[in-house]
Amino acid sequence: MNGKIWIFAHQDSMFEIEDNLEPLMHGKLTVGWLPRPFYLSVVYGKCSREGRFPLWDKLRSIAEIMDGVPWLVGGDFNTILHTSDREGSDSNRQREMIDFAEAIEDCRLIDPGFDGQRFTWAKNNLFERLDCMLVGEAWSTTFADVRVTHLPRICSDHGSLLMCCTQTAEPRRGGSPFRFQNMWTRHQGFH
Repeated sequence: MNGKIWIFAHQDSMFEIEDNLEPLMHGKLTVGWLPRPFYLSVVYGKCSREGRFPLWDKLRSIAEIMDGVPWLVGGDFNTILHTSDREGSDSNRQREMIDFAEAIEDCRLIDPGFDGQRFTWAKNNLFERLDCMLVGEAWSTTFADVRVTHLPRICSDHGSLLMCCTQTAEPRRGGSPFRFQNMWTRHQGFH
């Protein structure tokens, strides 16, 4: 999309674009070794508060149809979520942070946290966490663990994000296994 959002997929995967708007590319990703596809929304947010309003509205409309479906939202939001996501400036970004927080809450997205460097963007003496990955509530139905790592900035003022997930085990058939707990043998009512 305008050379700003690129999605690369393994040759055994298929990404079907469902929405391709200026601030966001959204679609279904089918991976051969996963039991079901998941949805991916890649974001490139505008630099102005007002310019991000269409992005928040589009995410809200996508969230309405993502109920119960694994959904990953990530990219450059060009805004921060918390005051701790910024260092080197005292400008008031409170309204932008509220907009972002409300969009996350309305879409029922979860920030899984991160490892690595605290900030994903730097310019002169200003450092910010503008890039992040968020997951929908149903993400855990396909993936048990999520680990997001902020990689170092190399050729850009932005650092890349690496997300590693552990696939959820298939549910067992035939009920739960029998477990004997030795503590019951010492209980007065145990026969």
